[in-house]
Amino acid sequence: MGDSQPTAIRPDFNGSLGIEGRPDRLTSNGGTVVLRELDDRLGVSVSLASRLTDSRSPSRVRHSLRELLRSWIYTMATDRTHASAVDELSEDAGLRMASSDRRGLSMLEEGSRLASQPTRSRLLANLSSDSNLEVLEAGVFDSAARSILSMGGGRKLEHATLDIDSYPHEIHGHQPGSDHNGHYRMRCYHPLGVMLGETGHWLALKLRPGNVHTAHDATELLLPLIDRTKEEIAESVSVRGDAGFVGPDLLEDLEERGIWYAFRLIKDSRLREWEEIHARRPPGRRPAKPRTWCHDIEHRADTWPHKRRVVLVVQERPEELFLHTFFIVTSFTRKEMSADEVLDYYRERGTMEGHIGEHQSVVNGALSSTNRPKSHIKHREIGERAEPIDAEAANAAALCLHGIAYNLLNTLRLLGGTSGNVDENSGLHLRRARRILLNVAGRVIISARRATLIVSERTAAVWARLWKALRKLEPQPALP
Repeated sequence: MGDSQPTAIRPDFNGSLGIEGRPDRLTSNGGTVVLRELDDRLGVSVSLASRLTDSRSPSRVRHSLRELLRSWIYTMATDRTHASAVDELSEDAGLRMASSDRRGLSMLEEGSRLASQPTRSRLLANLSSDSNLEVLEAGVFDSAARSILSMGGGRKLEHATLDIDSYPHEIHGHQPGSDHNGHYRMRCYHPLGVMLGETGHWLALKLRPGNVHTAHDATELLLPLIDRTKEEIAESVSVRGDAGFVGPDLLEDLEERGIWYAFRLIKDSRLREWEEIHARRPPGRRPAKPRTWCHDIEHRADTWPHKRRVVLVVQERPEELFLHTFFIVTSFTRKEMSADEVLDYYRERGTMEGHIGEHQSVVNGALSSTNRPKSHIKHREIGERAEPIDAEAANAAALCLHGIAYNLLNTLRLLGGTSGNVDENSGLHLRRARRILLNVAGRVIISARRATLIVSERTAAVWARLWKALRKLEPQPALP
């Protein structure tokens, strides 16, 4: 019986062109080997796996927990997490090399594949236990901290700004915990997140039901995070947020800890009185360009125990008849920040909103775990009895994994931003970073017990510059 012949196609538009399908070792995500190099340098996946509890029977384990975590996180970073893509990528040579615990070339042997979609689903069920979910939530911060310390040569930041915000995660179907949100006018989850303003890394992500208020659980999430940030990655901390997070308890807790803050305020009757006094156009002709000015006031809301510094911001736009105003409550003194500087500081939180958009559109954030009918319900073994999967907890685990994938890709973006493709470090958009650095086509050639990944000259030049940045990173221990 002869060898099978490659499939041949010859287009009519050019008879000199032929198309053949060959059983070569190909990859459409060659850049995952770069992501693995970064991951190992930071110790993210190995450290995370060491803390998680693996409830599988050792005799039935084919893929280690580290391999499963890597393959899941790396496919999240490449935006290939849907079920059909998992099967397509199971034989991807680049992803197989990047995810494997094994050295040498055994992961490229015929029959060696990545974990199937059912195996990944069972992993998510395992990660949804209370203890593992707690580890994953802490792992989001850990992945950010390792990146910050590694890029800083092991030194803490002088100052860290914690941007807190919530966003809608639209849901199709009736997944447990999702609900209609009247503000966003959709059925969704309503995750709460805290991001490091200086670098754009997620520090915390918490899945919440779709109909909860913006500030629900904000204090419980933020205060321990402030303590951990000061302990591990920064000498001092400040907090920014929009008006939905302003409450008397949170402001008092921040002041007791000596934490600077700046939050937008919802207008009440007393603030409108200040608005009538100060929101007036200066005398003279209206300018051709927009202009903004600020007023410092001492204001006490009905629920506040004392007066606080509030900055009134007045905006004039040539094409509009009325002035626009808003208020910012802050604990910065006038010596520490002028009113204009408080406004500039608050406006920087717009960067977080841009990063949230990247997180939603670039790193595939689909949360799709749901309970099945009882006759088909999936189970996981817990001791000697089986319990149905908590689908909402499984989605919470997936959200944390997405946060870790985002942090790794964000670190790679920051390092890759020094290449010749962009002008400054932050100029490499996350979508472009993924396309240039990760979603790279290549071919693996094996010779003399060594494998060579063949990519384009342009990609090799970008990777060479990136590798220099990777070599400068301060290695982080796998365990804390």
